[in-house]
Amino acid sequence: MASISLNHIKKVYPGDIEVISDLNLQIKDKEFVVLVGPSGCGKSTTLRMIAGLEEISDGEMYIGDRKVNDVAPKDRDIAMVFQNYALYPHMTVYKNMAFALKLRKTPKDEIDRKVHEAAKVLDIEHLLNRKPKQLSGGQRQRVALGRAMVRDPAVFLLDEPLSNLDAKLRTQMRTEIIKLHQKLDTTFVYVTHDQTEAMTMGDRIVVMKGGEIQQADTPQTLYDHPCNLFVAGFIGSPQMNFMDAELGRDADGYKLTFADQSLHFAGSDALSEYVGKTVVFGIRPENLHTSGEKFTQNTAHTLTMHVDIAELMGAEIYAHCTCDGTSVTVRTPSGEPIHAGDTITAAVDMSRIHLFDKQTERAIAF
Repeated sequence: MASISLNHIKKVYPGDIEVISDLNLQIKDKEFVVLVGPSGCGKSTTLRMIAGLEEISDGEMYIGDRKVNDVAPKDRDIAMVFQNYALYPHMTVYKNMAFALKLRKTPKDEIDRKVHEAAKVLDIEHLLNRKPKQLSGGQRQRVALGRAMVRDPAVFLLDEPLSNLDAKLRTQMRTEIIKLHQKLDTTFVYVTHDQTEAMTMGDRIVVMKGGEIQQADTPQTLYDHPCNLFVAGFIGSPQMNFMDAELGRDADGYKLTFADQSLHFAGSDALSEYVGKTVVFGIRPENLHTSGEKFTQNTAHTLTMHVDIAELMGAEIYAHCTCDGTSVTVRTPSGEPIHAGDTITAAVDMSRIHLFDKQTERAIAF
């Protein structure tokens, strides 16, 4: 069993620099969990504490049923894959993969079997006699994964393993790591600052900021129901649009008034305490529509905006617009005739809007 429990974990560096304040996280056996957030949010420090490479200042950590606060890294039954691969340059691929097993005094025939099995899974059997300098970035990454695999660890820890690869190779290696998790059927904890990696790889995503967990949930739940302004803006590409609006009432329910325009919607009684106050209105770029009767026939749900830049992305256009003085991105099919300088009317899918408290930045349920 390779569940991981982090209970009230704290990390303070000399000089009273608090990086992690009070972190609580439960990772289930065989789960693929991704820690994501901006640089300096504490995600790599958390991973290194799980690995035993950083001391825990306070709190308790368990791997399975065993408390590991004072257990050495080599005795935690974990394997870590680093951003820079950390391969021994003077050793062949075979020797790199076999090194940890040799230290354990594993029999030679078992070492040979495990190395070749891992190499076959990762399609690097033909590279076993080469040295790291003779390999591409993607091949080195596969060797680093293979070195971890041969140890049969209970937990795989991966610290931004794809950040040194080009875009095409990153996409390919994402798929390989997902397949590897399915094949090995063990616990993976993966750190990245790239929310696209997080969305495509994780069973569950933990969004961090300032050493604190903002939200931990499935990718779809994070995308559809972000708990605050930070998560809403961090998850999704292009990111969610935000506009300040005054919430008011009208005959049919509520209205959001921007500088010169307004949107009307039904809402619920939960919004009554915000009437007359400024709230933050959020809408994702794909929920703004420039065609289609379903949306555009209702003028109470439209916003007029000026197109500053139209980026052709192949199948889609990202129209970067100005709406009542605020930057707004519209994501639309490339067949739409949208050009820089145009004035467009975008229909808002009111079933997909988000509202946030201006002061607390928490999502408002309505």
